[in-house]
Amino acid sequence: MPQNLLSTKYIVVLFVILLTSVLSKIALFNKVYSISPKTVIQSDTRRYEEPALQYLKEGTFAIAPQSEKTTTLSTTPIYSIFIAGTYKVFGEKNHHALITAQIIMSALTILIIFLIAHQLWGNKTAVIASGLMAIEPLQTLYSQTILSETLFTLFLASSLLAFTKLLSTRNKFKWALLLGATLTLATMTRPISYYLVFCIVLGLVIFKHHVTQSWSQLFTICLLILLPFLLTTTYWKTRNESLTGVYALNDAMSETLLYYKAKGVLMTANKQSDEEAHKEILERLPATFETPKQRADAETKLAKEIILGDLTSYLKLSLSGIKAIVLGPGLKSQAMFYDYKEKGIKAGINSTDNEYKLWYIALIAYGLIFLVATYLFSTYGFIVSIFKGDNIQNRVVHLLMLGSILYFILISTGHTAADSRMRTPIIPIILLYASYGVFNLLEALKSRKIRNSK
Repeated sequence: MPQNLLSTKYIVVLFVILLTSVLSKIALFNKVYSISPKTVIQSDTRRYEEPALQYLKEGTFAIAPQSEKTTTLSTTPIYSIFIAGTYKVFGEKNHHALITAQIIMSALTILIIFLIAHQLWGNKTAVIASGLMAIEPLQTLYSQTILSETLFTLFLASSLLAFTKLLSTRNKFKWALLLGATLTLATMTRPISYYLVFCIVLGLVIFKHHVTQSWSQLFTICLLILLPFLLTTTYWKTRNESLTGVYALNDAMSETLLYYKAKGVLMTANKQSDEEAHKEILERLPATFETPKQRADAETKLAKEIILGDLTSYLKLSLSGIKAIVLGPGLKSQAMFYDYKEKGIKAGINSTDNEYKLWYIALIAYGLIFLVATYLFSTYGFIVSIFKGDNIQNRVVHLLMLGSILYFILISTGHTAADSRMRTPIIPIILLYASYGVFNLLEALKSRKIRNSK
């Protein structure tokens, strides 16, 4: 069968994977939630849930917009809209309904990864990719907590599918518009992807001859990508300025820059604890602010002063962050959610309760083995994709994927909280290549078996 056609057999396998993934994740959530309901709530949950509850009560996401301690700037609105919509239909703070909805969103991401792998490499690799996505530890974990990772990953995977289709089909304008729309949704879920759209447009210009032979068509494609993005983000910045005086998507350029990145520089340079660095920052800021804009301006100014004043320490912090993002197996995150006795990793491993101890050992072993195997197979898969037989359009897609991985790693590092959670947007890309690596290994073993049988 031609590689671009889906057979009934593989559709059935995909359906089984999706159904099994949804049901098993719901069962796992119900088990953990019945023991410790608070595990669904994480430190960042309030950034998303409070605006959602405010919207249900007052019809607006804004919370005390004129106060210098306003949370109106805390986040972009898409995930809060998702929460508000779920609570509106199923009841306020209905965590079961919200997590079930997120698990369904994670299943849609699995479907999209299947479609991308099928577009690039065919049926068998697509099934392997969907299977790996279904059992990936961090994707499972974050589908069961009130955080934006699951929705954000869905939109990013959708944009990757749109880009793949853009290069491989004649109806480029439709896919360009969808690419712009999905990147817009991703950015309005988590602003960390804000600059990605410009990187992609630049890539299209650089690889113009693999996209289209017409400059006018390329201009239209780029315009269709940028138009929904610029209109939406400009509207949200203008809305924030009208409410708070701060022209920004959210507080990432001030609060995050100061209390995570600049604070990390102080901790690295002066060997300070988190508390000591935080105290120094507060001492260097004015005691009070009259408006949110004054606060944001002062935070941004001090952050730049600290970071630019010690770029060596910032580089050390960034390298440490890259290591944590890329190589961190996420054990602490998993323990945070799945540790039903809330004892911690060390206590779990050394526990005299054999059932509890085995649960912990299995959890840790699974996370570590999956991480190592994923990187081994994805490296192999990427090398094969680039150097063995893929058409030139696919190679452009591979370069985009590699560029996206580098983008998220570099923009997420230099951060005191850099860890495996920041790897979640790039996990689908890594698993795509891991699936192709697994496929090629199986094909090589099959060929060797045939040769040996002759």
